[in-house]
Amino acid sequence: MTGLIIFGSLLIGMFMGLPVCFALLAACLIYLIPSGIPLTIVPQTMIAGMNSFVLLAIPLFTMTGYLMEQTSLSRRLVDFVEALFCRSRGSMGVVTIVTCAIFAALTGSGPATVAAIGAIMMPALTRANYPKSTSAGMIAAGGALGPIIPPSANMVVYGASMGLSVSKMFIGGVLPGIMMAVALCLVNVYLAAKYKFAKSDVRYPKKEVLRRTARAIPTLVLPVIILGGIYGGYVTPTEAAVLSVLYALIYGLVTKEIKINVLWTVLSKTVLTSAVVTFIISVAKTFGWILSKTRLPAIIGAAIMEVIPNKWVYLAVLMVLLFVVGCLMDTIPSILILAPILVPVGVQLGCNELHLGVLFCITLTVGFITPPFGINLFTAVSTTGESYTSVVKGVIPFMIVMIICVLICAFVAPIITFLPGFMMGT
Repeated sequence: MTGLIIFGSLLIGMFMGLPVCFALLAACLIYLIPSGIPLTIVPQTMIAGMNSFVLLAIPLFTMTGYLMEQTSLSRRLVDFVEALFCRSRGSMGVVTIVTCAIFAALTGSGPATVAAIGAIMMPALTRANYPKSTSAGMIAAGGALGPIIPPSANMVVYGASMGLSVSKMFIGGVLPGIMMAVALCLVNVYLAAKYKFAKSDVRYPKKEVLRRTARAIPTLVLPVIILGGIYGGYVTPTEAAVLSVLYALIYGLVTKEIKINVLWTVLSKTVLTSAVVTFIISVAKTFGWILSKTRLPAIIGAAIMEVIPNKWVYLAVLMVLLFVVGCLMDTIPSILILAPILVPVGVQLGCNELHLGVLFCITLTVGFITPPFGINLFTAVSTTGESYTSVVKGVIPFMIVMIICVLICAFVAPIITFLPGFMMGT
């Protein structure tokens, strides 16, 4: 009965149009007030939920993305990748996806990747005779690599809330991210061949390739600092995020691209984005405390265990559930609400905890490009100037191949677990 009250009030709040964080808070209060528990528990647990060193990585990586968006770091990256790949039919699409993948490895933000790369690549794709819907959909899908290829805010939140190593999750996301990037490139090549997009007539001489490579060095150094520092064990993800902000800020000041008004824009966007995420996390901490007190996860887990016979059926059911949730709900609230309930069941059935953690994050990430509420879709609309319907039409083939990649990762666990085990000896 208690579970029905909590989840029922949460769903009613969401269907009424309340933001997820306020729907969560309302569900907590509806349980706490009749139970006689002092309401001081709400601010106490909310503050405890925000009081985490690991969570500092979220605003810092977000700020890195906005700094790159406001400076020539992203433009230099695009020029470099274009010089390497711009030689055949569909090459401009490959440039777009590869650039998104590299940019994702610098910021971990899907919307930031769409905004920064979309503004540059949309005109180039149009000149290459790509249909505008395909171009916008491709940019949205490429941006979805942001939360998959580390660093990833979703993985930071999951690791902090579930007590899992964020560094291991970052390493576990590398191979799935590369696999998805390659799959998106193959879809692009297929579409280019099928619809006969114009071949590129640009041929860069070696001197120009070397010049663009040299100009891109400031951008290419950044993933070495972030990922090399984390994987080498020299810095934590949060410390790597601090270094990335300092690097991008110093670059902008040296090149005189960061001025007071630009810095104010970057800080404003960072605070707005981070405040929303942090508030959701803090409220979810109260919700998690209530779940723990009522033992709802254990009760639900026991009920699931009676119905699901093995881990393969569990993984299939989990994928279907997360794909549906990803269509309807933001990623971070989904992690905070569902992971404490569903993941322990999988661990009991014999699934690897790291495999489930990374899988949980990358599956929900598909929701970034899934109608009706995919955030990358709306970002692509504002960045490319295309209608929502046009963006959705263009993203469908890329979304399908990303779903296939996620399913492969679900049932072939070593794609996620091999690299962390190899690099960290576990």
